Amino acid sequence: MTTDWRKQATRLGAVAIAATIFTIDCIADFDVSISLLYIAALVVVATRGGDTEVVRTAAVCGALSVTSWLVVHGSAPDIASILRLAFALIAIGVTAALLVSRKHLSSARHAPERSRSDLQNFTDSVPQILWKTSAKRSIDFFNRRYEELLGQSVEEAIRLQNWTERYHPDDFPRFTAAMDEARENGSDLHVVVRIRNAAGDYRWMSIQGRPVAVPTPDGESLCWYGGTTDIHEEIVAREELQRTRAALEASRAEVDHFANSVPYILWRSTSDGRVTFFNRRWSEVTGLDRDEALVDSRYMDMVHPDDLPGLVESIATAVSANGVSDAQVRVRQADGTFRWMRLYDRPVTSPVTGKIERFGGAADIQLIVDARREVQELNETLEQRVAERTAELMRTEARYASLFDVSNMTFAEMDFSATETILDDLRASGVTDLPSYMAEHPDVLAHTLSLIRTTRVNEALARMMGYESVADLVANPPAQNAEDVAAVLLRQLDMYFTGTDHIDGRTVLVGKHGISIPVYFTVNRLAEGIHLSSHLDLTQQERIAEMQAAAQEELARANRIATVGAFSASIAHELNQPIASMVMDTQTGLRLLRREQADTAAAERILQRLSRTAQRVADIVQHTRDAIVGGQQEVRRIDLCQLAATTHDLLDRELRRSEVTLALRCGAPGIEVDGDPVQLQQVLVNLITNAAEAMRDTTGERRITISVDRREDLVETRIEDTGPGILQENI
Repeated sequence: MTTDWRKQATRLGAVAIAATIFTIDCIADFDVSISLLYIAALVVVATRGGDTEVVRTAAVCGALSVTSWLVVHGSAPDIASILRLAFALIAIGVTAALLVSRKHLSSARHAPERSRSDLQNFTDSVPQILWKTSAKRSIDFFNRRYEELLGQSVEEAIRLQNWTERYHPDDFPRFTAAMDEARENGSDLHVVVRIRNAAGDYRWMSIQGRPVAVPTPDGESLCWYGGTTDIHEEIVAREELQRTRAALEASRAEVDHFANSVPYILWRSTSDGRVTFFNRRWSEVTGLDRDEALVDSRYMDMVHPDDLPGLVESIATAVSANGVSDAQVRVRQADGTFRWMRLYDRPVTSPVTGKIERFGGAADIQLIVDARREVQELNETLEQRVAERTAELMRTEARYASLFDVSNMTFAEMDFSATETILDDLRASGVTDLPSYMAEHPDVLAHTLSLIRTTRVNEALARMMGYESVADLVANPPAQNAEDVAAVLLRQLDMYFTGTDHIDGRTVLVGKHGISIPVYFTVNRLAEGIHLSSHLDLTQQERIAEMQAAAQEELARANRIATVGAFSASIAHELNQPIASMVMDTQTGLRLLRREQADTAAAERILQRLSRTAQRVADIVQHTRDAIVGGQQEVRRIDLCQLAATTHDLLDRELRRSEVTLALRCGAPGIEVDGDPVQLQQVLVNLITNAAEAMRDTTGERRITISVDRREDLVETRIEDTGPGILQENI
């Protein structure tokens, strides 16, 4: 704004001077040329104006001179006035020419300086490091990008010539070799190295240079002009692209391997339904090369002529609606026969191209079709068979559903499923001895016990504990129903923790009004975290101390009865689920068959499931009858150490009354034999009882030791006591 104001003021001043001179020249007749004073206007214009303005001003001044001459001397011109006019015009023209030349000379004088400034600004503005080597092969120029990128001043780098210290040690030999080769051959330099930047990080940079012949007093010398470009991001991106390509190739190979490994025909088609790819399974099934099958859609020739119109219609409908095509057709096999196959494909939008492609597969359903035909042949008798089987199952359900409730044996069902997650976590964390861990962490034990729920008890248990109904018993928390309930529940937790399915022992139940009921209990772990326990009232046995031998026999009998009772209740628990499943399957099958178009395939699957479930129920019932009525027991694997520990719990109270200590020693964990656990336990009970009676009249320590050891392929169980032994005459 200031420059424009000054320029306008200069122009106004020049106009004022020219107007004043013109006025004076027009009204006065002097013997001198007043027009020479127009030179002052030219000088004023030249101070701010350009060449064009000076020339225009000179022309205007000349015109004013001629005009004033005509006004004054036009009527009587003379030689003197004409010469004065000519002299003034020449002076104005020469002055204008001198002023223009002077401006050109000043501009030429400042041009080199501006060129150097422009060159410096240009080199400093490019995003690359620009450099130049002298004839002595040392760097004598860096632009300011060097300082910005590498953190060292240009002057210091040129003075110390230490710019190579920033090169990565592994890349410096390659740079030196490339530079030597370029100098030797006079060729271009191009090398990629890592250079440490201002932040101390090595970045990939491309160094390019070109030799230029520079005149010297001794001739010509080669200098290199070049630039260094940061291409770190490009190289990193290129490496990432290479890794991505390698991963893509591996993925493609994996997809091809998968497509050729599955036992189904797979294909890919365009959005209009034209197949462009078959996997290898196509050729194996049809015998037609998959590439040949794609030519002119020859794969359609493999479809049975009667099924081809339906397939074409299904594909056309799916393509037009951009939906799923699902058809069952007969396809010619490699041996010339036709087999039923299910053809299914669906549209998928490509995440890369955004175009719709269709992917599908074909599965052999010949066996399903044959089975469906067989089911159709049996359809006439199906409803009658279902009705008969349903009636039989309903009778079975009614017979066994009340086994739990009407039994005279006491049963209780508790749900431990919520505790299994905690126990699994403890096992995974390295806990091996659950009772010791719970003793050290009572808060964990309390929380675990709080998750146990009593789901069901029977009337026999309520009566034994003095309650009038099951509801009164269930209303009490489990912790109030036994004196050592925490210990018993902990043993049940340990049963799951160690993977065992059965425990037994003695405890004292707390009944109504606080009555104490000593019982012998057995607990069996069932499916889904359910624990089923049975109890035998030992009140009368404890009242008759003098009948200890008979009591021991009764305990053994009670153990067998409790085991049989638990087994029966377990069977009842197991039968509820399959019977309920069979009823539901029967009802579902009837609904399927009563439809307008009966779903015979689904009905056949339900009949097969009913048959398997009914056989399972029959096996359970028969096994129970053989074991209880026939007195037969299934021989199974028994852990002798665990059996001895259970026997210890069974006889603990009687042995403490006799002041006898029972110790158990196992040579190794998991010593197992095949046998009947009830009979083997009775053997241990008899031997321990005999040993206790033999030490009744002895003084000193009364101790019985049970030792279980493995002897090669045999197991030795030894029972020793500190009694008098067998007299020599009785050996």
